Amino acid sequence: MRLKLMTRNPEPLKETLSLIAHVRKFIILKFTNDELTIILVNGQTISLEPQVWCKVKMSSLFESIIIESKQGSAVLIELNVDLLLQTLRNFDKANSEGLNLKLQRTETSGKPGVNTKVGRTASLALYYSNLNINANVINHTFKIPAKIVKDPINVLHEPQRPHLGFFFKMPHEFVTMFKRLEKFKKTPSGDLVTIKASKLNKAYLGFILEEEGKYKVTLSWNGTIEVAEKFVSDSQSSEDAVHELRSQADEDYYHLGNTVEQAAFKVKLKDWQLASKIVGRCKDVVLDIGPNDCSLHCDLDGTGDVEIAYFINGYRSSV
Repeated sequence: MRLKLMTRNPEPLKETLSLIAHVRKFIILKFTNDELTIILVNGQTISLEPQVWCKVKMSSLFESIIIESKQGSAVLIELNVDLLLQTLRNFDKANSEGLNLKLQRTETSGKPGVNTKVGRTASLALYYSNLNINANVINHTFKIPAKIVKDPINVLHEPQRPHLGFFFKMPHEFVTMFKRLEKFKKTPSGDLVTIKASKLNKAYLGFILEEEGKYKVTLSWNGTIEVAEKFVSDSQSSEDAVHELRSQADEDYYHLGNTVEQAAFKVKLKDWQLASKIVGRCKDVVLDIGPNDCSLHCDLDGTGDVEIAYFINGYRSSV
């Protein structure tokens, strides 16, 4: 297994990580020659917690790419997102010309810095050089403990479902809705919120918070909402869209009239609110409404180079 990369502009990676670091502390990085996928998944409670899938075009990020693996053309590692983010920030301050990344295997011999108890048997080394005030070359090396992830049967895959819902292309101002909902997080009923949406006539999107016998509050988006067929960033045509959110099988459902035109379901309020930073920063945001769940599909700068998908499962009572 071999991973060796060089970049002069890691800003897209740094910015993407800064938008998702609050969701989970450990991330999986999947490197291929064409794409870097950043995965935030809790494998133990995959149906209960949100998932985040970020896709970055390798050609937009790295100038030199060497990837070799027994698992075909992919290298997967798990590491602490805060450590990686801090290293990228250090590089940004150093005014260096290039950042190198290299995967290093470590034998489980109890060497300093290697936590063999949790399987951190490798490290992602990031190194760069810069000049100090005396014009001397200073070399910097940071080694982030990592776990090599083996996924021989492709268990890790972005959520896919037969799509029976609809899509809203949200305006940038929609981020203010998160600020309005934030006020209810500490109320007794602040655990859940009902999302109610419809594409009939004038598109509607509302959030209902209630405590039985005490109050019921509905916050609705009064601005214009564009109904979209799928996620297409400003830089993409319908034919070239990276994400086809409706497969041929879904089209069969669509033509049979099995799609929904309105939906209402509960989600955990904190899960919804975790998406506020992503929505507030990204240029293109599409809300995918299903019968019982939803997801946000975002393009960072409208170029298609960085895309972020945030999946939220509907709340299902155990009673």
